[in-house]
Amino acid sequence: MVTGFNILGSNKALQEHWIKRFFAAIIDFAIIWIPLFIIHQFIFFSFFLGWGWAFGWFWWLFDGIFIFLYFVILEMVMQGSIGKKIVNLQVVTTTGQPLGIGAIVMRSFFKLLFPFLWLDVLLGLVTEGDPRQRFMDRIANTVVVRNDAQAYVEEQFRQMQHIPPHPTVAPGAWGQPGQQQAPPGSQQPTTQPPPGGWPSGPQGAWQPGQGQPPQGQWPQHQWDEKGQLKPPTKFCSSCGGELQPRGDGKMTCVRCGLVY
Repeated sequence: MVTGFNILGSNKALQEHWIKRFFAAIIDFAIIWIPLFIIHQFIFFSFFLGWGWAFGWFWWLFDGIFIFLYFVILEMVMQGSIGKKIVNLQVVTTTGQPLGIGAIVMRSFFKLLFPFLWLDVLLGLVTEGDPRQRFMDRIANTVVVRNDAQAYVEEQFRQMQHIPPHPTVAPGAWGQPGQQQAPPGSQQPTTQPPPGGWPSGPQGAWQPGQGQPPQGQWPQHQWDEKGQLKPPTKFCSSCGGELQPRGDGKMTCVRCGLVY
């Protein structure tokens, strides 16, 4: 099982993602606490002076609802809070569907209990899946992604939960290059090597007689020798999703549906 904590210490893209989330949270809570401070000072001390012990629970509930509504309303209107927009982040669904009110309310549940919001983040990092997700994001099928020019560097995290590891293919298990796999029990044709034999390659490399796995089994991205994700050629500039041809010469994003 691979969790966020397993790769957080060594993956710069994931570190940068959570640093951006941290600064977005500082901006948001600075915005939130300004009106809350005014409300506490002028309403609480004006009308409930001397009764603070009796109304303490009310103010915890009031603050939680205020914070909850702040995030829910802004994510409904512009797919992210003010802090997220400043640092180029947005909330999207993992299913490619438009972000709905149900998913927004579900992912924001812990904001009603804002002192325990850290627990939501911790549970997301210690469980398997996209390391950008909080625990309630997993339940709501949502994730916070970058929407700037460097959004592609986080595509590896999306692949962690949707694309399996490289399949292992035994020598001779597949037919010739470009040939479909033969039915079980049938005799597969053989390929005669050219004069001098086939050139030898490193162990595990493809050899004639061992075809490639079916299309769609291999990840669509490549990493360099240092383990860094190589920039792909076709990605959405809004959400970082992969662009696929749609048959009329245009490309469409598989995540948010924008057409290029």
